[in-house]
Amino acid sequence: MTTPDFPWPWPWPDWEPNPTPVKAYVQYEDGSLGSITVTGGKVPDLARPGRLIPRDEYNRLTTAMTAAHTARLDAMAAEDAERQVREFRDLTAAGIREETARRLSGYEGPADASAMSAP
Repeated sequence: MTTPDFPWPWPWPDWEPNPTPVKAYVQYEDGSLGSITVTGGKVPDLARPGRLIPRDEYNRLTTAMTAAHTARLDAMAAEDAERQVREFRDLTAAGIREETARRLSGYEGPADASAMSAP
């Protein structure tokens, strides 16, 4: 089997190149962010309520969301560490062996109660 002979010049004389992709940034009604890349030149209607925003606003909102998320994760980790200390103290005060108290509470710090943070 042979390949067909394509007319030259290739591509076809009436061929139009693909349009340059356009990226649009969106903030949805619930506060979430998104980006849409289109090649047809026109940004489509949004699938859910929201608004188109400039790239610099998108970047600013993304940075703020990331900082808030990181702060929440740090707070959750601190709460978990405090819970582990508190549970370890309670278990050892109840006469549970240290090894078992560590396993049950998840606490990995020093066994000396004076070295632990206060509940």
